[in-house]
Amino acid sequence: MILVQIFFFVIFSSVSILSIAGLGQLINTNKNNEFINNFFFGLIVLSFLITLIHFFVKISLIVTILILISGLIIISKNFLTNKIKLNDDYILYFIIFLILTPLYISQKYHEDFGYYHLPYVINVINEKIIFGLANINNAFVHNSLWLNILPFFYIEDNFNLIMTPTFLIYIMFIIFSVHQIIKRQDQKISSFFLTVALFYLILKFTRLSEFGNDIPSMIFSSLSIYYFFRFLEEIDLEKKKDFFFKNLSFSLFAILIKFSSIPVVILTIYLFFKNYKFLIKEIFHFNFIIIYILCIMFFAQQFIYTGCFIFPSNLSCFDVSWFDQNFLNSKHKLELINKSYFVTARDILTEKEYLKDFNWVSYWFKKNFIEISEHLGTMIIPVLIYIFFLKKENNQNPSSYKKLSFFYFFVLFSFVFWLEFSPVYRFGITYFISIVFLLGYFFYVKKIFSRKVFFNLIFIFLFFNLAKNLERLSNENDIFVGIKKIKNLSIPNTYYGKNTIQIFKPDLVSNAKKGNGWQGRLCWDIDFICTKNKVVIEKINSYLFVKKLEN
Repeated sequence: MILVQIFFFVIFSSVSILSIAGLGQLINTNKNNEFINNFFFGLIVLSFLITLIHFFVKISLIVTILILISGLIIISKNFLTNKIKLNDDYILYFIIFLILTPLYISQKYHEDFGYYHLPYVINVINEKIIFGLANINNAFVHNSLWLNILPFFYIEDNFNLIMTPTFLIYIMFIIFSVHQIIKRQDQKISSFFLTVALFYLILKFTRLSEFGNDIPSMIFSSLSIYYFFRFLEEIDLEKKKDFFFKNLSFSLFAILIKFSSIPVVILTIYLFFKNYKFLIKEIFHFNFIIIYILCIMFFAQQFIYTGCFIFPSNLSCFDVSWFDQNFLNSKHKLELINKSYFVTARDILTEKEYLKDFNWVSYWFKKNFIEISEHLGTMIIPVLIYIFFLKKENNQNPSSYKKLSFFYFFVLFSFVFWLEFSPVYRFGITYFISIVFLLGYFFYVKKIFSRKVFFNLIFIFLFFNLAKNLERLSNENDIFVGIKKIKNLSIPNTYYGKNTIQIFKPDLVSNAKKGNGWQGRLCWDIDFICTKNKVVIEKINSYLFVKKLEN
């Protein structure tokens, strides 16, 4: 039975990859571009379509099928006319895909899955855009564009596949990195940056429960940095234009997924003003405009959800009926959470004292030191092993160091930004990769690339990943393709005034008796609409408006 499930999952994933790559061809105008890049662009187009459509209708299975078929038609047409290029090593990449497939078998949910990822999907597939959605769940005060993609993979009351896009981008980034590195076979800065990110992803992220919105944001941030270096390395003007579009697109998409990625856009701004003369005309082309419209739609969606265009800026908020002043207070609470106040000092210092004069740093450091050290070790040790086995290069190219000059500033700014706004390790993965890359490059540039050494390490790391998942599965009683479920019971939420719209909330008593633990307090896939908040919901001109009641 499990073999049949795996077979259908591989087919479903393959069809999804093809369709998404077809959609990506709509904005990837480079005629010589490769299939995997089209997949990355396809995720951007998919988020564009779902966000746009959801303004007017719910994201039903019919919408999903129509988008899926459209992508397949485009990719088929481009294959027939040879407008799209498959990589020659596709058998190798399919083997990599199969090695990593156990990641998706009997997977444990990540912490935010039942809290707001799945509930968000339930809302999107049941109703077109809801005004004041953040009043239903505090986690919706700041939305992630990645969540808009997940409903595409919700199949008729079965959410086993909604983590598929996160799984696929993980695998496609690994395949992309392997392909780019072996294709170039040199000491290019961009190749080494991908190597650091690649080794780390394979070794550290061996459980799908570790995948939240952070992984897609980290991957698109890394792609943006990669194409920043490709731009600097390239001489051909047309290729530089293409690399700039990729850098801009991926950096903005990373930010819309996770605001902690904001520093990556500094690299885009630097490239633009440094090369203003030939880039100024490029930014008005069709593919650029699609990216701008996507950004506008995201902030419009944010306004509809909260009454604020930008979270959590008071200047961008308006006194609309669904706006709640408490949305602005979430910034302060989020800062305390990110700086480890509630788990280290809530019984020692007041909130004000904790944040004053960097008092929080020592407490935060003690709380996060072990976690950060483990992740840094996973980054540094494989890179050192890799460099150690490479042969020494006698003729070095010192000019490559000059291309890193602005990148030093980027890393410094990134860490200052991260420490000030979101000092949680998983929000700063790209910045830690960047610092390890900088430290390692001075040794790597003195070596000669070896395809043999690279492949040996890659497959050792891949089989390490596979072994950890096989060991995990050996202890599972229920082997299936999908997500372990928490089935929470619900009761009516009586705070819905005189409206006819039914509202539910988790049945805390029953869920505790079932042994659901703290997950029993979450909505999971409880019927639409699920909220613990006291709200009033009205339907005006076929749109739902949610207002929070005072406690």
